[in-house]
Amino acid sequence: DNTRWIETRSLTDQFKLIAARQVLVVADSCFSGAMTRSIPADLTNATTRDAYLSKLLEKTTRVLIASGGNEPVVDAGASEHSIFADAFLRALRVPFAPIFTAEELMTRHLKESVAGRAEQLPEYKVIRNSGHDGGDFIFVKRR
Repeated sequence: DNTRWIETRSLTDQFKLIAARQVLVVADSCFSGAMTRSIPADLTNATTRDAYLSKLLEKTTRVLIASGGNEPVVDAGASEHSIFADAFLRALRVPFAPIFTAEELMTRHLKESVAGRAEQLPEYKVIRNSGHDGGDFIFVKRR
C-alpha cells in the first residue's frame, strides 16, 4: 500500500527533472535520512563569505534536511508540531543571519535544538543520484 509513503527512487528521479538550480527537501518522518549520503564541509577555498555563497549558488543543489537518520522520530512534543518542525520554523522566523545556508541552519540551530529534546539526531545530506553538484540551498531573510 503506497498511499502512505513515497518511494525514494521516485523522488530522486523527479529531482533530476526539476529545472531549479537549488532544491532543498525537508523531511520530518521516520527513516528519512536513508535517502542521502554525507557531504563534506570544506570551506577552505572561500576567500570571503560573499564569494563562497556565490560559488554555492552557481552549483546545482539537491540536499535534504531530515528530522532523523535511519531511525524512528518523535512526531509530537512541541505545541502543534513535532520537535523538529518546531525548531525548523523557529529558525526561519528568527534567523541568525540575513543570508545563510541550509548546512549552517543545521549546524547552528537544528541539531542542538532537536537532539537536546529528543532521542533523534537531525541530518543534512546530499540526496543520492539526484544531480547534486556541490552547491547548497541559500536562505535570504525577507526585508
